[in-house]
Amino acid sequence: MAQGILNAKLDELDRQLRKVHRKIQKSGSANPARLRADLEQVRKEYAENEKALRNRLRFSRSGVVTGLSVSYNQVEQIIRETKNKMKMPGGQEAEKEEKILLAEYALDFAMQAAERALLLSLEAMEAQTKQQEKKEETMP
Repeated sequence: MAQGILNAKLDELDRQLRKVHRKIQKSGSANPARLRADLEQVRKEYAENEKALRNRLRFSRSGVVTGLSVSYNQVEQIIRETKNKMKMPGGQEAEKEEKILLAEYALDFAMQAAERALLLSLEAMEAQTKQQEKKEETMP
């Protein structure tokens, strides 16, 4: 059961990552007007996806998810505070370099999140296996 749920989530993640990859490649060679339009579209999609995630977190009945929601809100607050602290005076070039650096680290954090998801997935499968083994031991 756990594997089926996780495989569905991985398929969804694969689709989203392919979309991100295509968008970065396509936008890198776009004219300024197209780039601005892409940026607005991605901002809108990001806001919609974030709202949907927040709603799923908020309306979950699981205590674990409630704690996760609190942590997610704290991380978002830290990101906002950090972003505000990083606004430094500087030329256009410095801003460009900083944004590229932030994008690189965001991708690194995404990879770290994927690796964390792998660990949690394997732990979930192990727990399911242990539960099944206990069930089989108690059967006559």
